[in-house]
Amino acid sequence: MTGPLLKVENLTKHYPLGSGIFKKSIPVIRAVEDVSFSVEAGETLCIVGESGCGKSTIARLLMRLVEPTGGRVLIDGTDIAGLKKDALHA
Repeated sequence: MTGPLLKVENLTKHYPLGSGIFKKSIPVIRAVEDVSFSVEAGETLCIVGESGCGKSTIARLLMRLVEPTGGRVLIDGTDIAGLKKDALHA
């Protein structure tokens, strides 16, 4: 048996609230925090939750429409962070 078709490891996305030259720390919105799951071939995944819980952000991260703050997304064992746009469309 092979590995999962989709594997998400510790996926995190933070959005900074403004930028401060003189501030030591910039407050952030923690849209997605440390999400992990895997999907085997033939399985179906459904992400459910309340409004504002990060469902759409997870979808955007999986499609690489936004870059993660941390974590990895692997498709068939390949980390999508290193793929070029044309490889993502294949």
